[in-house]
Amino acid sequence: MPNINKTYVGKIIQQKRKDLGLKQSELAEMIGISEKHLSKIETGKNFPALDNFFKLIEILKLSLGDFGTEEIDTSNLSSNKNKLKMVVNIASEQQINIYLDMIEVINHYIK
Repeated sequence: MPNINKTYVGKIIQQKRKDLGLKQSELAEMIGISEKHLSKIETGKNFPALDNFFKLIEILKLSLGDFGTEEIDTSNLSSNKNKLKMVVNIASEQQINIYLDMIEVINHYIK
Protein backbone atom coordinates (compact mmCIF):
# COMPACT_ATOMS: atom_id res chain seq x y z
CA MET A 1 0.00 0.00 0.00
CA PRO A 2 1.37 3.42 -0.84
CA ASN A 3 2.48 5.76 1.91
CA ILE A 4 -0.31 8.34 1.99
CA ASN A 5 0.25 11.39 4.14
CA LYS A 6 -2.33 13.34 6.12
CA THR A 7 -1.92 16.53 4.11
CA TYR A 8 -2.55 14.69 0.84
CA VAL A 9 -5.72 13.06 2.20
CA GLY A 10 -6.92 16.36 3.66
CA LYS A 11 -6.43 18.27 0.41
CA ILE A 12 -8.42 15.71 -1.58
CA ILE A 13 -11.28 15.85 0.93
CA GLN A 14 -11.24 19.64 1.08
CA GLN A 15 -11.17 20.07 -2.71
CA LYS A 16 -14.03 17.64 -3.27
CA ARG A 17 -16.09 19.31 -0.52
CA LYS A 18 -15.57 22.66 -2.21
CA ASP A 19 -16.34 21.21 -5.65
CA LEU A 20 -19.68 20.02 -4.28
CA GLY A 21 -20.40 23.44 -2.74
CA LEU A 22 -20.50 22.15 0.82
CA LYS A 23 -19.43 24.19 3.82
CA GLN A 24 -17.25 22.53 6.44
CA SER A 25 -20.10 22.79 8.93
CA GLU A 26 -22.47 21.02 6.53
CA LEU A 27 -20.11 18.15 5.79
CA ALA A 28 -19.12 17.77 9.43
CA GLU A 29 -22.78 17.47 10.41
CA MET A 30 -23.39 14.86 7.70
CA ILE A 31 -20.50 12.78 9.03
CA GLY A 32 -21.30 13.31 12.69
CA ILE A 33 -18.11 15.09 13.70
CA SER A 34 -17.33 18.63 14.78
CA GLU A 35 -16.42 21.30 12.27
CA LYS A 36 -13.12 21.75 14.15
CA HIS A 37 -12.29 18.07 13.69
CA LEU A 38 -13.09 18.24 9.97
CA SER A 39 -10.85 21.30 9.71
CA LYS A 40 -8.00 19.32 11.27
CA ILE A 41 -8.56 16.51 8.76
CA GLU A 42 -8.60 18.93 5.82
CA THR A 43 -5.43 20.69 6.97
CA GLY A 44 -3.59 17.41 7.46
CA LYS A 45 -3.34 17.57 11.23
CA ASN A 46 -5.44 14.41 11.71
CA PHE A 47 -6.46 11.37 9.72
CA PRO A 48 -10.17 10.63 9.83
CA ALA A 49 -11.20 7.55 11.82
CA LEU A 50 -11.85 4.60 9.52
CA ASP A 51 -15.65 4.78 9.83
CA ASN A 52 -15.57 8.54 9.22
CA PHE A 53 -13.25 8.06 6.25
CA PHE A 54 -15.75 5.74 4.62
CA LYS A 55 -18.56 8.19 5.36
CA LEU A 56 -16.49 10.91 3.71
CA ILE A 57 -15.82 8.94 0.55
CA GLU A 58 -19.48 7.97 0.32
CA ILE A 59 -20.81 11.51 0.84
CA LEU A 60 -18.19 13.11 -1.40
CA LYS A 61 -18.53 10.37 -4.00
CA LEU A 62 -14.83 9.59 -3.89
CA SER A 63 -13.17 6.22 -4.39
CA LEU A 64 -10.09 4.74 -2.79
CA GLY A 65 -8.38 5.29 -6.14
CA ASP A 66 -8.77 9.04 -5.62
CA PHE A 67 -6.32 8.68 -2.73
CA GLY A 68 -3.75 6.77 -4.75
CA THR A 69 -4.64 3.29 -3.54
CA GLU A 70 -4.62 0.45 -6.00
CA GLU A 71 -7.47 -1.90 -6.73
CA ILE A 72 -7.04 -5.51 -5.61
CA ASP A 73 -5.47 -7.65 -8.32
CA THR A 74 -7.96 -10.52 -8.65
CA SER A 75 -5.42 -12.61 -10.56
CA ASN A 76 -3.55 -12.85 -7.28
CA LEU A 77 -6.65 -13.53 -5.15
CA SER A 78 -5.52 -16.97 -3.97
CA SER A 79 -2.24 -15.47 -2.77
CA ASN A 80 -4.11 -12.65 -1.02
CA LYS A 81 -6.35 -15.16 0.77
CA ASN A 82 -3.30 -17.06 1.96
CA LYS A 83 -1.72 -13.84 3.24
CA LEU A 84 -4.91 -13.01 5.09
CA LYS A 85 -5.01 -16.47 6.65
CA MET A 86 -1.42 -16.04 7.82
CA VAL A 87 -2.22 -12.66 9.37
CA VAL A 88 -5.21 -14.09 11.22
CA ASN A 89 -3.27 -17.15 12.39
CA ILE A 90 -0.62 -15.07 14.14
CA ALA A 91 -2.93 -12.31 15.39
CA SER A 92 -3.86 -11.81 19.01
CA GLU A 93 -7.51 -11.90 20.07
CA GLN A 94 -7.47 -8.09 20.33
CA GLN A 95 -6.07 -7.74 16.79
CA ILE A 96 -8.69 -10.15 15.42
CA ASN A 97 -11.45 -8.08 17.03
CA ILE A 98 -10.03 -4.93 15.44
CA TYR A 99 -9.79 -6.64 12.04
CA LEU A 100 -13.42 -7.79 12.32
CA ASP A 101 -14.57 -4.28 13.24
CA MET A 102 -12.70 -2.86 10.25
CA ILE A 103 -14.21 -5.45 7.91
CA GLU A 104 -17.71 -4.62 9.16
CA VAL A 105 -17.17 -0.91 8.49
CA ILE A 106 -15.69 -1.59 5.05
CA ASN A 107 -18.51 -3.97 4.11
CA HIS A 108 -21.08 -1.38 5.16
CA TYR A 109 -19.69 1.16 2.68
CA ILE A 110 -18.88 -1.17 -0.22
CA LYS A 111 -21.73 -1.57 -2.63
